Amino acid sequence: MQKTDDTKQKKVKGKTLDGTVLPTPSIFYSDRFKLGVASLIAALFIFFISSTISDLFSETNSIKDVGTVFAILAGIVPLTLLQLKEVHRKDSIDRNLPLFLLALTSAVQSGANLIKSIEHAADRNMGALTPELKNLRANISWGMPMDAAMENFANRCGTRMSRRVVILLEMAIKVGGDIANNLEMIQKHVTELQNLEKERKSSLAPYTYTIYIAFAVFIGIAVILSTQFFSEIEVVQGMLNENIPEGADTGMFSSLASIEIGELNKILFNMAIIQAVFGGLAAGKIGAGTYVAGIKHIVIMVIMAVIAFNIF
Repeated sequence: MQKTDDTKQKKVKGKTLDGTVLPTPSIFYSDRFKLGVASLIAALFIFFISSTISDLFSETNSIKDVGTVFAILAGIVPLTLLQLKEVHRKDSIDRNLPLFLLALTSAVQSGANLIKSIEHAADRNMGALTPELKNLRANISWGMPMDAAMENFANRCGTRMSRRVVILLEMAIKVGGDIANNLEMIQKHVTELQNLEKERKSSLAPYTYTIYIAFAVFIGIAVILSTQFFSEIEVVQGMLNENIPEGADTGMFSSLASIEIGELNKILFNMAIIQAVFGGLAAGKIGAGTYVAGIKHIVIMVIMAVIAFNIF
């Protein structure tokens, strides 16, 4: 039994072609929400365990501080990894867009029309762009208008480059003329933009290394202070407590007797964590152009700080 185009249910921006609004899936059933709940439970569990161990077996709060740091990471890292997966998918789409345009240009130059060229391009291996091209081909084959299908393609890709390519393709279709020449110009334009982005990343890469070097220098100085300078202060404090009666005037050494070495180490540790957070965010923004990419740098720097302050 055949159905007319008016009764076919095709999605365009959350609606069918006949104007019916499609129900949106509940946020409570999304993978992001489930992962967020699991991350929150894991973070609370780690914080509870570290607090319990600190209260039972440690006289200081170092275990609790470390547990708090890892609890925060347990709550943030899984969602960040999910977001990074989406970022990598978009990067793969942008990298394969010039290949897609080159395939369109070759097909049009060989005599095929633009729609047939898009359908044939969906059979090529173009990474994360291939599923979106197959979806575009399916929408066109179902009878969806070309502009609506291209709009849906741009929304599914979710990148500025794909949006720009769709706009240029729509203009090339509407203007007409030599489609092959127009596609070739679009392909060269997109390739030049990507080459500029690669040059930008390569030129900014040394600044990412500078952030790591600065953090390593800070950790090294903090370790030297803690193991060499603060340890000598503890020795002086022990000598003052053993040889000088309580309440006696110790002159220039009186200020050393009241210094809390544990608090000084805690301050240095907190400063290292703060530097790791902001340095990691800066490294992500400089290297990949997004703060989300900086989470991996934060995790690396935080682990470095924890190892330095609890082992060395």
